[in-house]
Amino acid sequence: YSRPLTLILFDLDHFKRINDEYGHLAGDYVLKRLSDLIHKNNIRKEECFARYGGEEFAILLPDTTAERGVILAEKIRKMIDATTFEFEDNVIPVSISMGVASLKAHETPEALIQDADMKLYEAKQTGRNRVCA
Repeated sequence: YSRPLTLILFDLDHFKRINDEYGHLAGDYVLKRLSDLIHKNNIRKEECFARYGGEEFAILLPDTTAERGVILAEKIRKMIDATTFEFEDNVIPVSISMGVASLKAHETPEALIQDADMKLYEAKQTGRNRVCA
């Protein structure tokens, strides 16, 4: 329809360490709590928020430019960074890295996913707990 479409891919930083140090039940708690926080506070009914695999998530934003996607991603990143995740009397440090990309004219959905994934990788490689677009 020649309208903007933006994809945010993100995952938890050092999630394996959470599972190793606090146990898989703690890891499951973190994934569920993080999902609830994002879904309840940030996702509109026309948007799609889904687990993409393991500790990776996707947010598909129709009628949203890359610039607006970055604003949402940064809002979510800051919210997660400021949230206390506590499981069985353990405070678990949680942060996320995020990649944002928008569909370009004549680009395939696979290319959009690849672009967002490359930006997520860039966020991981440049220090984590950040948004790259």
